[in-house]
Amino acid sequence: MSIKPSITRAFLLTAALALGTGAAFAEDIKGRITAIDTTAKTFTVNSETIYVTDKTDYENDYKRFEDLRQGHYVEVDINRKDGRLYADDVEYKSNIKENKQ
Repeated sequence: MSIKPSITRAFLLTAALALGTGAAFAEDIKGRITAIDTTAKTFTVNSETIYVTDKTDYENDYKRFEDLRQGHYVEVDINRKDGRLYADDVEYKSNIKENKQ
């Protein structure tokens, strides 16, 4: 029994889309904000630069990007895409006294 060329093409296309350079991977980062760039709409946590978009959701005391403050402890749900980190969700953790991972 041989595999049909159409099945082989469909499998290869699916694999290429799943592994492509534009694929996004969800994860989270926890830590203190060490820098904020209002022009680029980025902030830094654990030496990682995180971009915000108009789709970024803010929780707890945060309502928008301008509410972020250097030194605040946050939990950020991120997606890696095209070599950058994008914030899906930024949550302020006001009860954190020290930087624990």
